[in-house]
Formats: sequence, structure tokens, C-alpha cells
Amino acid sequence: MKSIATLGAALALAISVHAQDAVKRPVAIKASVGDVTDNRSTGSFNSECKMELKFMGDAAADASSVRKVRVTKALDELGRDLTRTEDSDSFGSMGSNKRGTTLKADVRLLNPSRNATVIKLIEGEVEFFNPTPANGGVLIIKDFLKHPAEPVQNATLKKHGIELIYLTKESYEAKKKQLEAQKNDEPGAKLGEAFGDLFKGMFGGMMSSGSKNAVMFYVKDPDKRVIEIEIQDTAGKALKRGSSWTSQEMRQIELNSPAPADAQLLIHLATPEAVQTFSFKVENIPLP
Repeated sequence: MKSIATLGAALALAISVHAQDAVKRPVAIKASVGDVTDNRSTGSFNSECKMELKFMGDAAADASSVRKVRVTKALDELGRDLTRTEDSDSFGSMGSNKRGTTLKADVRLLNPSRNATVIKLIEGEVEFFNPTPANGGVLIIKDFLKHPAEPVQNATLKKHGIELIYLTKESYEAKKKQLEAQKNDEPGAKLGEAFGDLFKGMFGGMMSSGSKNAVMFYVKDPDKRVIEIEIQDTAGKALKRGSSWTSQEMRQIELNSPAPADAQLLIHLATPEAVQTFSFKVENIPLP
């Protein structure tokens, strides 16, 4: 009887452990298609098929946004390959940033065949972004206004090869003159190398275009890991803002009023630990 009881307890424990493991396993995501825009033409200008992908499931519900979508295979019903080899990756914070909602992302494909009525298959990978302080996806940079035209000193940014510099028109011009005066000296040459292309003239016009409430940043981000930059007060409350724009390495955030001297930055960063990759497949998508 004792051996039977022991065996029963062992079986119960095994079933319990298996059930716990099953709960911990991520549920496969589900992908579907929303709006489809098909501009089939004989010319190459504005000729593409664009569609909205929707992602559901536990992993999508837990994430804050879509970081990247990569289409690896796309075929219409006649067998035509629709993948875009030159820009198969779609970057950016393309989904909802409110957890628990359906995440969405736009992808672009080549034009289907003229007689095609259905995209037979789309396969690919999607990266979900779920930032926390623990996984390095949430960074707080304090007192950044006190160090204009100087690279932000942060170990996580440095680890991923990211240069972030707060700029004003005055600090930009002053640093540019300093580099020009020191370009023949070894320390000056090293300083110029550290700033890369920032002071080679292409950004001068941008520095003159901002208003008094605009906050300008130079962001060198080779792997496109910087998802969002938010300006906050010391309590962590986002400052009210208007429009913003990005042009190459320059980013401008237009605030409703001047930033306080003790403002801080919240940076959402797509570190490897903050990103999960899932495969997806969608079949038999009707064309408009």
C-alpha cells in the first residue's frame, strides 16, 4: 500500500509540474490582416501592396508595441513572389503602446499579379517590445539640460553603440568653433572623431529652425534601438508637448512651454532583453 501511495504522490507531482510548465510556455500569437491597399500598375512609381497586420495572443497583450516586422515569404495565388528584398524590415514603434490591446503594424509588399485575387501566404517574424527598467528597456537620464553639446554618459547606451546629445543653437555653434580651433591638435582630433558627423555642416540649418520651446537631440542609433524619447519633470510626469520630427540623426520635440532646468529624459530602448521574436503566418488574404 505504501508503494502505491508513493507512486500516486509521484504521479500527482509530475502532473502538477507538467501543468505549471504548460502555463509558463508562451502561447503562440495569432496574426490577421486589416486594411489592404493595392496599387497595381505597369509603372514603378507608387506601385506596391500595403496591408495592416494585427497581432493577438498573450505575448501581444503583454507587449507595449511592435518594434519590427520582417516578411520572409509572400506569394499570391498565381505563385508570384511579393517580398521586397531591399527593405523587408519594417522598423518603428508601429503598434499600440497600451497593453492589452491588439497590436498593429503596416507592411509593404510588391504588387500581386494582375489577375490575382488572393494573397495565398504571408510568413515572417514580428518583434514585440516590452520595456522595463530591469531589462534595460527603460532608461532615466537626469539633468540632461545641464550638459548641452556633450554625449550623455550612460552604460546601457554605450553598450549598444548609441550616442545621445542634447543641443541648443548656442552650444552647437560653440562646440563647432572649439573643434575647428583644435583640429590640428591630437586632443582636438580625438574630440572631433567622438562627435562623428554632427559638426560637418549638414545639421546647422536644423539647429536654426526650432522655437524657444523646442528641444533638439542628436541621436546616433545604428541598430534603431531608440523607440521613444520623452521629456519629464522630476516626478516622472511627461511634459505636455506638441509636434515632433525626426530627420536622419536629428530629433526635435516641441513642448507647450519651456522645459524646467531639472527636467529628465525617459528613453525606451529596444535592448535584446526587452524584445521577443515570434513567427507568424497568414493565409488567403482577399485583394481589393
